[in-house]
Amino acid sequence: MWSLKPYKSPPSTCPSCKSDNEGFGTWQFTGLHLLGIGRCTNCGIKYYHNWPVGHGVDFPISFDDQSSSRYPQKSKKWLAEPLITAIRTGSNTTASVERMVRQTISDVLLLNCLDPCYGHILWKLFNAIYYQDLEDSQGIIVLIPANCQWLVPDFVAEVWSVDIEIDLLGLPIPQLDDFIREMTNQYDSMHILPASTHIDHGKFDLKPFLRIDKFDLVSFSKQQVCITFIWRQDRFWLSSTIGEWLNLIAIKYSQAWINQWLARKQLQKIKQVADLVLEQIPNAKFKVTGLGTYGIFPEYFNDLRQNRPDPKTEIEWCSTYQQSQLVIGVHGSNMLIPTALAAGFIELIPKSKLPFITEDILMKHPARFQTFLGRHLDLLTSAKLIAAHAISMIKDFDYLYKHTLAES
Repeated sequence: MWSLKPYKSPPSTCPSCKSDNEGFGTWQFTGLHLLGIGRCTNCGIKYYHNWPVGHGVDFPISFDDQSSSRYPQKSKKWLAEPLITAIRTGSNTTASVERMVRQTISDVLLLNCLDPCYGHILWKLFNAIYYQDLEDSQGIIVLIPANCQWLVPDFVAEVWSVDIEIDLLGLPIPQLDDFIREMTNQYDSMHILPASTHIDHGKFDLKPFLRIDKFDLVSFSKQQVCITFIWRQDRFWLSSTIGEWLNLIAIKYSQAWINQWLARKQLQKIKQVADLVLEQIPNAKFKVTGLGTYGIFPEYFNDLRQNRPDPKTEIEWCSTYQQSQLVIGVHGSNMLIPTALAAGFIELIPKSKLPFITEDILMKHPARFQTFLGRHLDLLTSAKLIAAHAISMIKDFDYLYKHTLAES
């Protein structure tokens, strides 16, 4: 395990001459990254390298101040180039850091959960579960965006919250670097936890983080049917390949009118699904959560959407998911907590996201229930077919439940 005190830096490879070097004596904590800084013992150039924690485990990045760089091509657009550009141009952002002490400790395990992707923040935070049973002198410190602080479990000794918009966390934060240097002096030791974004959620309980039990399958057919739609206005439920092209144009050229058109189409399809479900299940109720408040839903929808949700809203949403037989939404970080708490889900996945099909699902049931209650459908799936899946999942679950228990 690498550490800031006593200082133990990982080795790295020079981006210019490709020589291997031992750890360097200088570091910079950007927020998303912990960087080592030093000179190559072979060619003498100054270069930077990210420590093998978080994304750095799978994507080692080294680069100098000018033109040399070395990184896996898979990390180019979303990880390596933003980091290299920010350091070379001196770009940064500002943020305040607040320290919350729950337990006095002397030997620190620092878990850095900062990330410009909300889902990655959650996956990194879940690593805390492996370190909840420690000696009295040891404890975890979680470094996390302020608006995600409500998710930090009670067994964590300290919380360092950074008051910043999540999408800015790819930029260096000088105030955070200063803060961590100051804090390092207050402990006997400070080790850096790996913070993997690919851990097996099936092996631990999510209740310490979400503070609520998931939907009880015993109650599936005993309570009023509730279907919750997860809304987002940056990745839409589309109807055709034309919609896919328009979405790409809107993203690349910031065309707000296209976003509004796509949002209107998405709202119409959600209403179509609800109307088709009501034909077969007249007492069903519908809720919608998520980011963005475009459009007006019919009165039989409970619209819980927010542009900027606060912790109180997030907790209310959790209660909504926990009371839902189904949640329906487009693939992304927005589906993590809903699928952890609802009985089942229907996820609409773009073809480009097929390699990441497991990364935003936290549902865990015994195998047959898992298969029946978890559906991945193409992003272009029609409202009629989605409604057919939803109706079958709700009306046919009793038969599956009874016979599965009879076999066990």
